[in-house]
Amino acid sequence: MPSFASLVLAATGLFAAATNAQFNAAAKTNVAIYWGQGPNQLRLLEHCKRPAVDIINIGFINQFPDQTGSYPGSNFGNACYANVYSDPKTGQPTKLYSQCPNIGPDIKACQQTYGKKILLSIGGAYPQNYYLKSDTSANAFADFLWKAFGPVQTGYTGPRPFGDAVVDGFDFDIESYISPAPSGVSDYQTRGYISMINRFKNILFKQYPSKSFYLSAAPQCIVPDAHFATVMKSAWFDFMFIQFYNTPQCSARAAINKAKGTGTADISFDTWHNSAASLNPNVRFYLGLPGAPAAAASGYYLNPAEAQSVIRRFFGRAKFGGVMVWEATYDYTNTVCGRPYGGIMKDILKALASGTSVNTANCGGTIKRRRATLEERREEIKGRMLGQ
Repeated sequence: MPSFASLVLAATGLFAAATNAQFNAAAKTNVAIYWGQGPNQLRLLEHCKRPAVDIINIGFINQFPDQTGSYPGSNFGNACYANVYSDPKTGQPTKLYSQCPNIGPDIKACQQTYGKKILLSIGGAYPQNYYLKSDTSANAFADFLWKAFGPVQTGYTGPRPFGDAVVDGFDFDIESYISPAPSGVSDYQTRGYISMINRFKNILFKQYPSKSFYLSAAPQCIVPDAHFATVMKSAWFDFMFIQFYNTPQCSARAAINKAKGTGTADISFDTWHNSAASLNPNVRFYLGLPGAPAAAASGYYLNPAEAQSVIRRFFGRAKFGGVMVWEATYDYTNTVCGRPYGGIMKDILKALASGTSVNTANCGGTIKRRRATLEERREEIKGRMLGQ
């Protein structure tokens, strides 16, 4: 007769098999979240246990070697101790945290047990004084990140903040703003990124052809975006996690206000989808939303009914990829109909994929789906036509 422990292990194995779904980069129903900056945040693993989540971006590598003069700087909130690596040349402390004990094991469990894709996000909103001085320093930065967070390199003895865990790619959340611009670097918002991104794609990733690696960006919704409008034309991105919040003239809230007749501005999703020149013709565009009212500036949060109306409008676009939610802690603690906000977004995406929609007005503890109204079907058909 099997022991209780063996029964538990067997059940755990069955659960792991059930939750380790195959990731589909081309799907229209993916949910991506950012983790690493939430107040009193839970471990990464706790968010990986959520079936609704497909991609988690760990943020941030927030200081660049060109400014630190050494290793890049990192900030992962409460996930790291105060210990930092020392500069190998000077012996002075750097800005790169060296002890983040749970992140590495959590990444491996997220990937192996729960089938999540884990990307390391570069940049962030603070500080805003980071930039790349040249293509040479950009390539060196890519090489360092690859050695420190990519597959373990034979003979490499430098920093490995996450131990032997290997991220699934890199996200560029570039929000630099310096006034006046650095001397001789008027193009600081774009310089070097094409070289850095393509070094990942064309050289470093190809060293390990057996594993799929991904590249993403998180631009503001304004078109053209100061950082990515020109970079997209010559650099490879798999996903664009566009921030449709905190910018009134192109946000998801603008779409709601226009539909109500209380505003004239509109969301810029179609402009991104139809007009943004991309080296990758199949890049997927995500609708970025705040996961709770406190996750963004006042007024930009969409309740589930509002979110569903905006998602439905663009779901039929050929390169629609899903929803990005900022940020994991705000999302997780914003329970709607008894579950996190991101879970509702997943339900909406899956419902639209099956030709139905979520009854956001009457969930009663569960999410009930209903057939789309004639008006909603017309909008969906219009979206599919525009998306071709």
